[in-house]
Amino acid sequence: MAMLTPVSVALPDNKEPTKTMVRDIVATFLTKEWPFVDPETLTTSYHALFANGHCRVERPKPTTGIPAEPLRVFIKFHKETGDMEIFKHLVPSKQEEALFCYEYGRSGLGAKVYGLFQTRDGTLGRVDEFLDARNMEPEDVENAVIRADVARGLAMFHAMETSLAKKAVEPFYEAILNGLKKYHKMDKLKVLGKAGGVSVDNLIDYDFAARLKKVVGKLESVGGKAGWCIHDVQFMNVLVKNDPKEGESKIVLVDFEFVMRNYRAFDIGGHFMQKMFKWFDEESKIADCRKYTEEERRHFCEEYAGQWNKLTGDSDTGDQVFVESEYGYMLAITFDVHNMLCFMTEEDDKDPLNLLGLNKLFDEFVDQYARLGLEVP
Repeated sequence: MAMLTPVSVALPDNKEPTKTMVRDIVATFLTKEWPFVDPETLTTSYHALFANGHCRVERPKPTTGIPAEPLRVFIKFHKETGDMEIFKHLVPSKQEEALFCYEYGRSGLGAKVYGLFQTRDGTLGRVDEFLDARNMEPEDVENAVIRADVARGLAMFHAMETSLAKKAVEPFYEAILNGLKKYHKMDKLKVLGKAGGVSVDNLIDYDFAARLKKVVGKLESVGGKAGWCIHDVQFMNVLVKNDPKEGESKIVLVDFEFVMRNYRAFDIGGHFMQKMFKWFDEESKIADCRKYTEEERRHFCEEYAGQWNKLTGDSDTGDQVFVESEYGYMLAITFDVHNMLCFMTEEDDKDPLNLLGLNKLFDEFVDQYARLGLEVP
């Protein structure tokens, strides 16, 4: 199922497929009814993001009989980008990602993968099951039921058995420490901030690398455990089902381009942190909501620990997971800070909304670092 299949389609320069192209791609894997669909009857919705493009596709319901194949599918198109250069030796290849998604889908936790393809122009992509769901909003996790489902979902993801090779955690931190050192005190970034009308001088002069090293040391000292981490745990990568079946989880995790081994605290703390951000909002990257309360975070960690123990046979407590998450909060912030500084450098980005979001990340890191007493020598 995760074998790469060539398709007789060449995408245009803007990479947006026509309806005929969409039909032909889907028909490569769904061969009973899709090949005979009139492309003009398709309803398609294409969206281009920085790293990828995706297309939602729906065909009309047959006039007679029960459909033998899905009426709706989701197509993901991968773009070639250089913004993650320092992590390229760690992240899965597109085929490995497809295999991971396939295994995740087979587990019943995520969308089924119908096939992995390559177009004649070299674009890689995937045809997935369409999920009847919406992007999670910050307010959703204030609902205890949804919050518990996210916690259990992350625990199942982190403990998942997969064909991917388990790599050590240390190379990730070697890479990100080197990246943060590169941007430390970089004049170009200060100039871009001033051009955008938002000073980021304090952030650029802040030694994230030295402090991140200390955070990792503290996490190791409390016995932080590793698992398969998503890394990109922004709320757009958690879907809330519109009509879940009774007893079924209300959420689904998506977007596994950056899946690799890391401390589970990275995703847990990152989830708490990401409640405050809406990175694809056109008016503000900072969400208009309150932070996760301690009571909510402890509830999340209790639910997580219960699910983790059920899968692994461990006997972790919610308190243990909570302590790990306190350090993971800062791990996730440094990852986002690094990637935003990389984007600024490569793209000369000076969008004031991005700059304000960057400063918000900085403030959160400084506050958390001080709150945990790590500034004390």
